[in-house]
Amino acid sequence: MIYFKEIKRSLCLSVMCLAMLLYGCGSNGTATQSDSSVATEAQQKDVSEPEEVVIDYGDAESFEAALNEGKNLEGKVVRFTAREIHPNSAIGFNVWAGEHLNFVSSRNPDIEVNDTVTVRTTTIESISGSWIINYEKVDHAVTDENTITASQSKEPEQSEASDANESSQAEPNANQSTPATSDESNKDASQAEPAAESAADSSNAPEQTENTYEHNAYFDIVEVASYKSSIGSTHIIHKVLAKSNVTISATLLAYGTDGNVLGKGTDEIILTEGKYNYFHYLFDSDISNASFRINATPKNDTFMIGERNAVEMVQYDISGDSLYVTLQQTGDSLGAFAQFKLLLYKGDTIVDTEENFFNISAQNLNGKGSTDVAEIWVYGVDFDRVEYVYEP
Repeated sequence: MIYFKEIKRSLCLSVMCLAMLLYGCGSNGTATQSDSSVATEAQQKDVSEPEEVVIDYGDAESFEAALNEGKNLEGKVVRFTAREIHPNSAIGFNVWAGEHLNFVSSRNPDIEVNDTVTVRTTTIESISGSWIINYEKVDHAVTDENTITASQSKEPEQSEASDANESSQAEPNANQSTPATSDESNKDASQAEPAAESAADSSNAPEQTENTYEHNAYFDIVEVASYKSSIGSTHIIHKVLAKSNVTISATLLAYGTDGNVLGKGTDEIILTEGKYNYFHYLFDSDISNASFRINATPKNDTFMIGERNAVEMVQYDISGDSLYVTLQQTGDSLGAFAQFKLLLYKGDTIVDTEENFFNISAQNLNGKGSTDVAEIWVYGVDFDRVEYVYEP
């Protein structure tokens, strides 16, 4: 009997343990379901709308103005309109957004002319007066009260001018020690009118032209290009349209990030009003990350400068490694140092330049109407178009 009771007690204890175990499993199962539910809710929260990016500059004008003020805009978000597309430029796939704004990538960014594009800048470099901007495209971008635009940048000036006018109208005699009588006020007002008209005339008068390389009374920069030769030299070309007959001597200095001079390029060209010419700057050192400073000095023509527009290009032919340029004299005489200059294009991009003196390469130009053919070796240059420049 005692033995039977012990067996019975053992069975009872086993049943109790089994019940507790089953209860525990049920509790754990409930907890697991609860944890799973919480995880699912967290996952649902994670699968939400993409985070919006705030645009720092809402147009190309305000962005370029900030760059010209010397601000560091790397990492900023800017929205612009693609004005021109140059997929095969010397600096890469170039999306032109302004007079000096080049948004450049190594791959086709799938952008068309007149597209509105929003990007985040990665690196920004200044080369020859133009901004070279690497970037990455941005989606889900929005504007807010902090977004800067060109129109907003003008409003404070207008507001200040308006406040100043209101202040001057509200206190016309603020600088007088005693109040003016009615007659005196009318007299003062009548005397002030001519001055106001004079100020208005002055404000409407054209601004004086800046005497800088980029903005001056002598030429407009119409195209900028750079390329490397087979021996590693860097060539920078500034094509210009002349506003007057003048000689310009220019210097382009390249500076490293530490402020040291990396190289110096110089050129002197003779401009003929209404005609194209170009500055050619040559650097033997690596200037890929350089910043530039340019100076230009106008000079009067000397006795060595001959008749302008005295020779024209009739045609050109490419045969093997030679370029044959047919020239015809249209003026009465050539200066002793008169020369022809050529811009070699591949599509819309300048890929090389050539220049030589008439008295060396075209000696048979000996009078008005005479012709000659100049031969130029163009080995290794891939081009499909030639532009001619005459320099007296």
